[in-house]
Amino acid sequence: MRIKPTFIMLATLLVCMWSAAPSMAQKQKGHTGGLGESRIQLNLASPKNLVKAPGITESIAEAIVKYRQEKGPFKKPEDLLKVPGITKEVFTQIKPQVGAEGDLYTLPRPGEALEEEDEDAPLSPSKC
Repeated sequence: MRIKPTFIMLATLLVCMWSAAPSMAQKQKGHTGGLGESRIQLNLASPKNLVKAPGITESIAEAIVKYRQEKGPFKKPEDLLKVPGITKEVFTQIKPQVGAEGDLYTLPRPGEALEEEDEDAPLSPSKC
């Protein structure tokens, strides 16, 4: 039995389209987690996205960014309590979580759409 070249080319084309589908999908704003929910990366997010988290006001968002610039990234959720303006009540509203890669994030308030983050944001150091 001989496989026709047309069939092979069609199968190859389908495999290529299937593997390229994720990269051709519409670019989502903000960061998405494993289940597709939007995440606000507390070590990378801009003030305009930080204020979309529960409990974070504009002044707290600016304080978070200032703290990151002066002291470095947050290593654990409790580090947020060192930021001026974040009380235990605000911390409870933020509900910071640690992702699988060690990233610190929170979820936006329901109905809040995240804006595109700057692609040139500095990356956190590798743990290798």
